[in-house]
Amino acid sequence: MSDKKVVPYKKRFRPNIAFYLFLLIIFYVIILGWNYLSREHVSIYEVNTTDISDDSPLYGFILRNEEVVTTESDGYINFYNAEGNRVHVGNVVYTVDTNGEVSDILEKLQSSDKNKESISKMRAVISSFQNSFSMSFYGQVSDFHNKVRNIIFEQTRGSLYGDLSQALETSGKGKNFTKITAKKSGVISYSIDGYEGTKQADITASLLDKYGSVKNEQIQRGESIKAGTPVYKLITNNDWSLVVKLDDNYYEALKQQESVRVTIKKDNISFNASVSLFDKDNSHFARLSTSRYMERYIKDRFLQIEFNLKSASGLKIPNSSILTKEYYVIPQTVTTTSGNARGVVKQVVGNDGKLSYQFVSLGNSTYRDGNYYVSPNILDGGDILMNSSDNTTYIVSSKKPVSGVYCVNAGYCEFKPVDIRYKNKEYTIVSDATTSGLTAYDHIVVDPSKLSEDDFIE
Repeated sequence: MSDKKVVPYKKRFRPNIAFYLFLLIIFYVIILGWNYLSREHVSIYEVNTTDISDDSPLYGFILRNEEVVTTESDGYINFYNAEGNRVHVGNVVYTVDTNGEVSDILEKLQSSDKNKESISKMRAVISSFQNSFSMSFYGQVSDFHNKVRNIIFEQTRGSLYGDLSQALETSGKGKNFTKITAKKSGVISYSIDGYEGTKQADITASLLDKYGSVKNEQIQRGESIKAGTPVYKLITNNDWSLVVKLDDNYYEALKQQESVRVTIKKDNISFNASVSLFDKDNSHFARLSTSRYMERYIKDRFLQIEFNLKSASGLKIPNSSILTKEYYVIPQTVTTTSGNARGVVKQVVGNDGKLSYQFVSLGNSTYRDGNYYVSPNILDGGDILMNSSDNTTYIVSSKKPVSGVYCVNAGYCEFKPVDIRYKNKEYTIVSDATTSGLTAYDHIVVDPSKLSEDDFIE
């Protein structure tokens, strides 16, 4: 047996072309990754049209010229006017009878009205109730009942009392009731909340905090009441006001204004109201007065409102996309036209020292307030412009900052001016009618701080 050991031979590594290709690919991928990670990435934003509103809702207390009317005798009451109707002095408002028989007769008289108009209105009210009713807000049932009663009143109020008188005379029961007429003209309401006598001097911050706790007492026909009981109230003037408590920001915003746009959140009705500010107990208040829509909110004491102070419509862009450039200010009177182009006539001195004149198009320069704002790429400071209308000259010198963004629709940065309408912490609303400005669906740079005009975007 041989005692020689077998030693395996180690082959020397000899790289081939495939190995070098593999290394080259790895190296190329590393370089691409490094370039991608180290390069500044440009974020692009698509401009869109929208509304921004940052107004905080406020609760306003309603002040009106209203008087509560009480009955002078015991008995059963029946009314002859719908809620929100205007009555005049001498009109029959309600009757009082001693045994309640008048209610039964009125039911028969009103149920006999079957004209198409009343049926159509009744169907609309029922449909609206079905679509909006919620078990969590049972008070809607009472509102529905009142609306139905109003429709009946509207269709019969012209002849209801006359028909009743005739029916009572025929039945021999005319001695059992008394008619009560209006002593003043105004709009009638059967909803009473106990704040009818409130004046501006009574307004406090704690009162405005009661917006969720006010309860209306709705007086019903056919009820038996005692003398001295409220039976209706009369609003004797169309003028009414909303009193709201203001924070310091709203107070400063309204301090210089005589009127403000108010939106009622309940039904999104907007109107202009005159503004009167006053202070009480270290709090700011505003009284917002108008003569519109008084009847619409006759049953309300508090309304949630918004001011249209912190809102705007237009093109929405990020705040970070806005930059400013210094543009030359050229009065419109210096400009002229050549064909369809607006421009200026610039004085030019040739190499031979001879003076000539050159038309320079203002291109995409923006126009506002009687001036054109021209990029330094078009005109230089010291350029002499000719006013052809009176042969005077204008030297380009005055500059003003112009806000704008970099638009990259064409693949490179193009400065477009913007007119700012409103700005909050994140976004700005700009006009969509700025000369040479933005339009919907333009693409702009989110952060232009490290870019220059005409830079290409990869």
